[in-house]
Amino acid sequence: MKMNALWCAVVAGWCGAPAVMAAVELKQDDAAGQVVLCNEVVSLAFNMSKGTYAITDKTTGQLMVDQAGLSADSYENADSMKFTWTREEAKDALGAGKRLVVAMEHTKPRAVPVYLFTFTVYEGRGGVVMGFGMRNTMDFGMRLMKVQPLAHGRLLAGSKLEKPQTLNGAAGADTPRVEATPNRECPNSLLLTGTQDGKRRSFVWGGMANKEFGKWVDLRDGVMQMRAEDPVGRVVDPGKTYISEDTLYLDVTQPDPFVALETYGLAMRAANHARPNAYDFPTLCGWAVGALSGLGDINNTVALIKELEMAQKAGVTKYTKVAIRLEPDTYCYGDGNTEQGWWDDAHWSKYGHLKAPYDTFAKWCAALQERDGIPFTYFQVGLPSDDYARAFPGHMLFNDISRLQVKHPHHQPLVTYDYTDPDFQQHVLATWQRLKMDGMQGIKFDYPETGWQPGGGFENQHATTAFAYREVFRLCREGLGPDAFIHERNLGETGRPLLDVTAGLVDMQRVWGDSNDYVPEMVSTCGLRWYKNRVVFGYYPDSKAVHNRTPEVRQSLLTMVFLTSGRVELATSFRLFTPDMLRDVTRIYPLYREPRSARPLDAFTGVPNPRVYDLELTPEWHQVALFNPDKTNAGPISVALSGEHADGAIGLDPAASYYAYDFWSDTLVGKYPGTATVEKQLGPTHCAMLSIRKVQQNPQVLSTNRHVLQGWVDLADVKWDGQGKCLSGVARVIGGEPFKIVVGGNGSTATKVTATGAQAKLEKHPADGLAQITLERPENGEVSWQVTY
Repeated sequence: MKMNALWCAVVAGWCGAPAVMAAVELKQDDAAGQVVLCNEVVSLAFNMSKGTYAITDKTTGQLMVDQAGLSADSYENADSMKFTWTREEAKDALGAGKRLVVAMEHTKPRAVPVYLFTFTVYEGRGGVVMGFGMRNTMDFGMRLMKVQPLAHGRLLAGSKLEKPQTLNGAAGADTPRVEATPNRECPNSLLLTGTQDGKRRSFVWGGMANKEFGKWVDLRDGVMQMRAEDPVGRVVDPGKTYISEDTLYLDVTQPDPFVALETYGLAMRAANHARPNAYDFPTLCGWAVGALSGLGDINNTVALIKELEMAQKAGVTKYTKVAIRLEPDTYCYGDGNTEQGWWDDAHWSKYGHLKAPYDTFAKWCAALQERDGIPFTYFQVGLPSDDYARAFPGHMLFNDISRLQVKHPHHQPLVTYDYTDPDFQQHVLATWQRLKMDGMQGIKFDYPETGWQPGGGFENQHATTAFAYREVFRLCREGLGPDAFIHERNLGETGRPLLDVTAGLVDMQRVWGDSNDYVPEMVSTCGLRWYKNRVVFGYYPDSKAVHNRTPEVRQSLLTMVFLTSGRVELATSFRLFTPDMLRDVTRIYPLYREPRSARPLDAFTGVPNPRVYDLELTPEWHQVALFNPDKTNAGPISVALSGEHADGAIGLDPAASYYAYDFWSDTLVGKYPGTATVEKQLGPTHCAMLSIRKVQQNPQVLSTNRHVLQGWVDLADVKWDGQGKCLSGVARVIGGEPFKIVVGGNGSTATKVTATGAQAKLEKHPADGLAQITLERPENGEVSWQVTY
């Protein structure tokens, strides 16, 4: 598969060779009293006497940020501070460049350490990467609590953006929203976009690499700030210098808000070494089938093996493997004892989840794998069984279980694990290693907010709250390995922050509470973080029932979750699968593997929920979903083929012509000039998946019936031979299912079709100038086909 031109450029810009080779300079300007760090794209000028800096977009010459200062532990550049600087060469996952290191030191005799700030510019990149640290010159340990490498930065020399819009960088169940306001505070990151003198400007700032601190940003009356903070803080020992591995990011050089955020997402991917594993299969949740859909209790090993056998009988495993998740979720409301903390076959059996003949995880995993299943299970992050806490009080925070008897909601434990304790870490890691040997491949972490402990109590005296939280998932990743599927149910319960700190460790974050429903806000909650989806994390809106939907709503659910999430988790028993349900569910497998997601094209046009999602496969081929988010009313949904992205247009060539083919209705919507608008009338929460392809001078493929991407993953090696006047390719055919390919003749008439390893039939399509090829074979396999003109 080929990446499109934009994504090749963006990926090259942060994950390989820079798109534009621009040498980085770091020099002192004595006349101006400043140090300048720059490449051909961006310039940062630091005034050493004032402790402030300014950033200029060198491609336009526009001063984008000025009067920006520094702050650490509430000390600011104005608090009797002096500033000195050194230089470093930079070479890391983001590329090569130069780093300016600024030391902020108090000039009066106080017990204040030297605070360190770093600014890195890379070859060919517009983003500035900021870091921080401390040099402890005292004779006692000091905690670094809060650092602002960007404080009081003034935008655009004080001039105002016209029609400003912001988009928060949501994590977990936080809701991303485009708001028409210049004032905003949020965790993780923020986009600001608007126009100045008719020219679009966009700013992106937020956290990047994650290790020991959360990141927060804010914008207030034209002033931007960004901080790294932790409620416990990082102890720096006396006489030691500490440079955090956490970094932050600011880019003022990309005017297009989509490109600006996509560049940021790929920078996060590189900085965190994030490669989220693709959930290229449906997952059946043993808890949700009964608890959410009311279809009976199947949350045990015997019933779940039967579910997989019913999936085989229904034909699902001809198309894809199936993950089956057992959820051992006993709670504390009986005698306080559960399987949590013990995490062994004996306790999982005791509480009714492992049942003979699959009374060990090793037996159950083997039985699943024999049936094309993928074994998943479930852990509660910080809800220890009372008897485990009594047996191992040293595994708990503060080594203290004195509040074990206090009545509490199950998700608000007063006694919980210390994931930095060496003995507990050894136990947890051994658990993961044993489960890997058993064949376990995926984990859901429930109640992860119980691992975020702002009160500390860690055995590791240098641990921050964020570091300890990450240890939950790091230990799992180490024990289960890089190919395991790790899922963080990050709902922010009990007032815990919703952060990106697990980037590079987990594959998937859940964004919604327990619900098998399908509502438009679920689509938006995933869709408005498209720049991180499949790039840094996957996102999904909980288990979904597909048995109680109309065909149109079921197809919409599957299409929109496929585009904006990538994970379908089922709350429907496979015993209810009909041929129509099988067809619909299997149209989204396999997943595409490129690190990108569909843009919510009309996100910045004032709509409360985006209605147009554009997945660019190549510059001449876009998969566009038109989605009606209205829950009660039908209506027209449209998209302009050419124009500016921020105005909701695809941005195609206005001088070209394009086909639009609707997948679910299997119809040609039309052949349009590049200046046209494509429109579909859609019912409430319905969608249309359109393949929009530039009209070629020769015959071309327009669609298939096998996959919603209409040829991207189900066809290969499609090419036109001008001399032989034939169109050919390879189809990945499912045994027993007719594989249909729609082709446009573009002035030529198809006369013959041939295929290797399959029966082939050529028919006239109902639309003028189109033809349909049908390929059939009894078993799954690749079929080479050729149409002669």
